[in-house]
Amino acid sequence: MHAELPELLWYKRLALEYKLVHEHEPLFDVVDGDLTHYRGVIIGEGLYEGGYFKVEILIPRTFPYTPPDVVWWTRIWHPNFTDEVPARICESILKEDWSPSLHVITLIETLRNLLNNPNPEDPLNTIAAMEMKFRPDIFEARVKQYIELFARPEQALVR
Repeated sequence: MHAELPELLWYKRLALEYKLVHEHEPLFDVVDGDLTHYRGVIIGEGLYEGGYFKVEILIPRTFPYTPPDVVWWTRIWHPNFTDEVPARICESILKEDWSPSLHVITLIETLRNLLNNPNPEDPLNTIAAMEMKFRPDIFEARVKQYIELFARPEQALVR
């Protein structure tokens, strides 16, 4: 059983999260005015340039003591994401490295960093990791193919 903030502090924290997201993450917004539900797009860089990845963030009542839930809606070829929709994400901030001092914008930035800096040493997708390490030409071609098929702007920006 995780602790919960008292009601008033909970609402203040949600308001702070909204303010920070609103100021720093223009491609994310609340869904239907619900401060516990964000939807947005992370734009890829580097190998993932041209990719638009649809993400949903759900804040549980136990936040900030437990991390938000992340739903990665865009299919992706990446060693640290599963090849399914929604993808599971290999990121310690979503589990053991979460701290109540972290914010939703920290989480979004961490996801952006993971997307753009794949780590084949800690894979969820072992085939992508092996390709990245031993056949980078094939890995890069498949990344581009997935972006073309699944991560076009018009696919990600549809509500």
